[in-house]
Amino acid sequence: MNLIIMDLRNKMSNSETLDVADWLKQDSDEEEMENNEPTTCLFCPETFPCIEKALEHVKKTHNVDFYYLKKKFHMDQYSFIKLINFIRRENIEPDRLHDATESFWDLEIYLKPRKYESWLTYDYENMEPEGHYKQNDEKEQLSLEEIVREQRDRLEQAAEHLTVMNATVTRLLDKEDKKVKSVNGISHRSDSHYFDSYSHFGIHHEMLADTVRTNSYRDALLKNKSFIKGKNVLDVGCGTAILSIFASQAGANKVVGIDNSEIIYNAIGIVRKNNVDNVTLIKGRLEDTVLPQEKYDIIVSEWMGYFLLFEGMLDTIIYARDNHLASQGKLLPNRCTMSVVGYGDDELFNQHVSFWDNVFGVDMSVMRKEVMQEPLIELVDAENILTEPNCIADFNLLTVGLNYPNFTHDLELLCTKGGALSALVGYFDTYFELPEPVTFTTSPYGKPTHWKQVVFFIGKPIRVKPGEIIKGRILCRRSAKSSRSLEVVIEIAEQKYFYYLD
Repeated sequence: MNLIIMDLRNKMSNSETLDVADWLKQDSDEEEMENNEPTTCLFCPETFPCIEKALEHVKKTHNVDFYYLKKKFHMDQYSFIKLINFIRRENIEPDRLHDATESFWDLEIYLKPRKYESWLTYDYENMEPEGHYKQNDEKEQLSLEEIVREQRDRLEQAAEHLTVMNATVTRLLDKEDKKVKSVNGISHRSDSHYFDSYSHFGIHHEMLADTVRTNSYRDALLKNKSFIKGKNVLDVGCGTAILSIFASQAGANKVVGIDNSEIIYNAIGIVRKNNVDNVTLIKGRLEDTVLPQEKYDIIVSEWMGYFLLFEGMLDTIIYARDNHLASQGKLLPNRCTMSVVGYGDDELFNQHVSFWDNVFGVDMSVMRKEVMQEPLIELVDAENILTEPNCIADFNLLTVGLNYPNFTHDLELLCTKGGALSALVGYFDTYFELPEPVTFTTSPYGKPTHWKQVVFFIGKPIRVKPGEIIKGRILCRRSAKSSRSLEVVIEIAEQKYFYYLD
């Protein structure tokens, strides 16, 4: 397995390779000797007799304060190693660090240096604040009273700065959330809860145990070995790396899996345990990460959410397609459709809607409207389907744009049974259009999946007869509150109903 590791070379021992832990454990005498080595500035060609002088220069000339960065981003020794390698590799301007609102350099890929230099051996964890290198005898002889007064003034000033900073950050985040039109525009901080939700093992068990889902991806890859063989594959949102392993088994040349949740560390263990040596796993958000190579022949991802579009991960697939898919490359899956059917299940309606009319003798019907606005995620009984399906959206992933959640479809539901139509049920179909094509459905007629179906209850059930056509309209749009959420409006039988998937 090609793990992102650090290959540090000690120039004092004939290029003997040391790992990070050994290097950081060098005795204090050796550290002192290394810290007195000539040090070249990170942002200009100027060289200094020791790293302390270089640090002073970087702060004074380039306005980059390492001690400030350490406190602001809670950086440890490894974080600084990544920062140094990031600066050297990306040739960034110092203003980018000065204005940083997040530690975008804190990626495993930046643990590997291009060459040895004293910046990488400096003890940043014991770095002192501004003024440490210029202390003089007069300051050291300050009276206890003067020291206390100075520290109190600094604390008051810091408190004022913190208040201003918090207000500024809050204002910027609020402004950002209002202008965001896609998931790609959300800040890492604002989006952290989404990735945290995929750090729990239960959700991965549920997905892996979904045989429709997992078998479909495995079949798409392993039944098309001649197509996959020798190609470079990018697995977006790789989770436990099951798709990366399938791609490797299918004969892929190199596979890169990326995920921003903590599950990636378990995935590394899984890949190692199974002796898969051509899979590289990276922790990070794709939009913020430099990949080992820019273009890939195949991009595979299990990105679909409830009602297909919930969670907005298709935004990331579009980003991957536009930035990392090679010319004539293939997306897997490459096409998805969304459909709805008319549904009539009196028991389900009574359980979730009429229930509020009489709760232990208390009329709670005021709850019905808001309860109905939350679509029910449920496996429904196909026996209660009353109409033919209507396909409301058909997405070609090679051409779809970021406006994909915003569409309207006129409904014409042909009734195949009589009964009380009390809901519309939504589902999706997924297509891998390969030499050996693979398709799976989340329809009530298909084998159950962890996506289930989405039930949109209507407040006034409609009596229907076989052969009757029920007309209406469904509108879907990206939520104004959250780029990962959906708002759905259904007009039917001269009534309008609003729903929120969030």
